[in-house]
Amino acid sequence: MLRLRASAPALTVTIHSAPRSPRLWLGALALLLTVSCARDYRRFPMEEPMWRDEEDFRAFGPMPEEYFSPFAWDGADQMLFRPMARFFAVDPAGEAMNVNAMDEVPDSSWYTNRMSRGPLSRAELLAGPCGDEPPLDPTGPWKITSAKPNGANPGFIIEDADGRAFLLKFDSPNQPERATSADVMGSLMYWGAGFSTPCNRVVFFDRDILQIDEGATAEIAGEEVPMSWGILEPAFEKATQLADGRFRGTSSQFLPGRPIGPWRYEGTRDDDPNDVVPHQERRELRGGYTLASWINHFDAREQNTLAMFIPESDADDAPGYVQHNYIDFGDSFGSLWAWDGISRRLGHSSYFDMKHLLIDFVTFGVIDRPWYHAEYGEAGDTLGYFGVSRFDPGEYQPGYPNPAFLAASDRDKAWMARILASFSPDDIRAIVDAASVQDPTVDSELKRILVGRHERILRYWFRELSALTRPQVVVSDGEAMLCAEDLVVMRDLLPWGERPYWARAWHHVGGDDLETAETGRLVRRRPHHICAGLPSSADATPADPDYFIVDLQAMWGADDDRSRPLRVHLYQTGAVDYRVVGVERPYDLDAPSARD
Repeated sequence: MLRLRASAPALTVTIHSAPRSPRLWLGALALLLTVSCARDYRRFPMEEPMWRDEEDFRAFGPMPEEYFSPFAWDGADQMLFRPMARFFAVDPAGEAMNVNAMDEVPDSSWYTNRMSRGPLSRAELLAGPCGDEPPLDPTGPWKITSAKPNGANPGFIIEDADGRAFLLKFDSPNQPERATSADVMGSLMYWGAGFSTPCNRVVFFDRDILQIDEGATAEIAGEEVPMSWGILEPAFEKATQLADGRFRGTSSQFLPGRPIGPWRYEGTRDDDPNDVVPHQERRELRGGYTLASWINHFDAREQNTLAMFIPESDADDAPGYVQHNYIDFGDSFGSLWAWDGISRRLGHSSYFDMKHLLIDFVTFGVIDRPWYHAEYGEAGDTLGYFGVSRFDPGEYQPGYPNPAFLAASDRDKAWMARILASFSPDDIRAIVDAASVQDPTVDSELKRILVGRHERILRYWFRELSALTRPQVVVSDGEAMLCAEDLVVMRDLLPWGERPYWARAWHHVGGDDLETAETGRLVRRRPHHICAGLPSSADATPADPDYFIVDLQAMWGADDDRSRPLRVHLYQTGAVDYRVVGVERPYDLDAPSARD
């Protein structure tokens, strides 16, 4: 592992292994040259941090080959072979590679900054990936072009009168409304957090608007057979039906582009020249751990992803780029398995957790486990064991090991927690309303559980790393102040009166030397910002700026000794002119060093 740091403490990059692409090699070489030329960083002001990775959208050809993800092999690899290999690993994962100077992730084909920039309007959030796309017309007609009528959640592929293609899916009979609600709520939550998802909506329809298209086929036991109403009948027998005879389902609109199969949570694609950052090193995929823990998306595996090739034109050989999407959230929010022992463990242990199995075998099961105390809530079978009381955000486990989740650092997980803080309790309740749950008990329980788990996530990760975010310089009464948003106060986790603050600063005085500097007054600015007066140099000019490092600290009460600071790097170019050039969230309270 090679760590390279410029003398400006805000510029940091970590290379964990040899780059697998010429583009990444060139980037590393350019960084080395930058480091060697930037010892006196006051003379080399940093450029604006990258907020969009334009290279990731670069058109290329030919279209990558379709990737098939074998379910059985992937499960064996992640649950058996990978844990054995990790046992002997000597190179533990470090920090994510694609993080800019502001401790954020640029826009790319993997991620778009939405609620990471601040809360969305309620209308934007609820429109989500659908935008202004009109929903399916419930009067039809809908043509069934193919179907998979068996399985836990059967589905049809249909076309509406406008030729739009959708996947129409139903609930399982033992958990009415759950899977269809999960697909809608999951797509909105993941989209709001910054990921690409399909447009999923709950639909209520009469069976007689369905028509079997000429030449339509169904998949039965892995074989394609001609479609018939007899084949479809078992799907309708399992589906949730309202008192007025209408059926409940979800319509998932086909994603734009040409499908090339799932994307993996590790490595890169050799046939995608834009894919240069190993997937397990991407912060957005690592941070997905926190989002998956919120809704108990235990099936966060590669089979529930889909890469689409977005061509520049309709020509068969048109160049394009690969867009990465999350699909299928039907396992979330309390899915039950046929074996109750697994259902109780979901979110606490993987399907085949060697560590837990061996420890329980050796100790004869005397160690208390959270699944020993699992009980249904008020919603009964529909939400199963999905609840708040046993949820530990730091100990969440998906169904089987996810390479990006395994590599995730606390910084990656806390990064996603800061994004989730932009969801207000009313936003969460509105997302549940978008799922059109008819059972009032299920509706009420979903809202209670999601709000409760959301608060637990914020409390846990905001104790591990700073909840202060979005730093900016504000000039007030002739004084330049550094202000940051306090997400703990914003989400009413603590009131102002129980939230002590302090600030400290350092001034770069040449070479590798930093000296302490005086900060000004601390001011609480409504609605939930803390500001500190900035240290100043009388000699700072745009041609010869001064460099300052400022720590802002927010504590969980007067006796708190765990909270960590938000560390902000700034250039001063005039009396009250400053520029934020970098952000860090240290794991400790040690003072910075110009050599770091």
